[in-house]
Amino acid sequence: MFENLDLSTVKYLYFLTRVPKLGNVRINSLINLFKSPQAVFEADLLSLKNTEILSVRDLKNFEETRRDKEKLEKEFSDLLSLCEKKKIKFTTFFDNDYPSNLKPIYDAPVLLYYKGNLSETDVFSIGIVGTRNPTDYGKAACEKFSEDFSKMSIPLLSGLAKGVDSICHKTACKYDNVNYAILGCGVDVIYPPENKKLYEEIIEKGAVISEYHPNAFPDKPNFPRRNRIISGISVGTIIIESAVRGGALITANFALDQGKEIFAIPGEVGSKFSEGTNNLIKRGVAKLVMTSDDVLVELEAKMKNFVKSRNKTLEKVLPELSKSESIIYSILSFEPVHIDKICEKSGFHISDCLVQMLNLEFKNIVRQLPGKYFIRA
Repeated sequence: MFENLDLSTVKYLYFLTRVPKLGNVRINSLINLFKSPQAVFEADLLSLKNTEILSVRDLKNFEETRRDKEKLEKEFSDLLSLCEKKKIKFTTFFDNDYPSNLKPIYDAPVLLYYKGNLSETDVFSIGIVGTRNPTDYGKAACEKFSEDFSKMSIPLLSGLAKGVDSICHKTACKYDNVNYAILGCGVDVIYPPENKKLYEEIIEKGAVISEYHPNAFPDKPNFPRRNRIISGISVGTIIIESAVRGGALITANFALDQGKEIFAIPGEVGSKFSEGTNNLIKRGVAKLVMTSDDVLVELEAKMKNFVKSRNKTLEKVLPELSKSESIIYSILSFEPVHIDKICEKSGFHISDCLVQMLNLEFKNIVRQLPGKYFIRA
């Protein structure tokens, strides 16, 4: 299982991650100076001090950690056994299968764990994040964007949380598309537990990925940190519904710092579910997008020739519609519209409207929501 890995590099990177408060940034800086993780770990204290990267406290932590190398060796041996048992793989900052978009970001993880398979196509992946409690409008928008990208085999990324994240993953799996879930816990910990089936489907279609060691508990501070990996791997990130202080905005901030493209789907003015996304658009931080094609136009240079004939792919082939059905379909969008509003705009009697709606539902291009609201399917 580990035959293609340089286990010495993995081992010493693991040792370095066990030094309290050392962190990815300084580990990478030290490796750049000493040329290998092993050379860093075995360097004398004076050489480490002369780098001016470590404080006196850091040097003490360093020395205390490596003093018990036998314990670290046992930990790493146990880790390998656990990973082999649970089919957990590694990739390091120095490996070819490490996501290339992630390498240039600040605080790039030196060691990633994953279950499933990574692909070179992750360089063209798009992140989709949003609220854990989306409206019907948000659900429909997420499904539509995820479906469009999946039909073009564009890899998708999200965080396996409830709401928008789960919808993104479910849609990608439905269309057999590669998708990655970035976790705020160990890759062998299923969180939330109700996503067990989805977790297993993602592993079949792509991978679940984490910088946290196996068995790591889903601790609250882990989730904001993992968002930098979602935006880091992605070529662009789409925000679908977020409150002013929503977690999805943390991802947007990371994307901004990383120089990545940020997109937001506009929502109803005054709705608490769209205050965050609308504010991103208002401030000019995110580009307003209404279709997946809007996203691809902005990313055209970065996507190169990966997406071919997208207009043909995205073009929705509608079944033949009667004149009345066409009128009603033109009134609908991916935002729920009440039957009374449809009657008012179409000029049809409510009974005629409902008959036409039923016909459109049979043709799978319209969906009814609770309370006599309708949206495009």
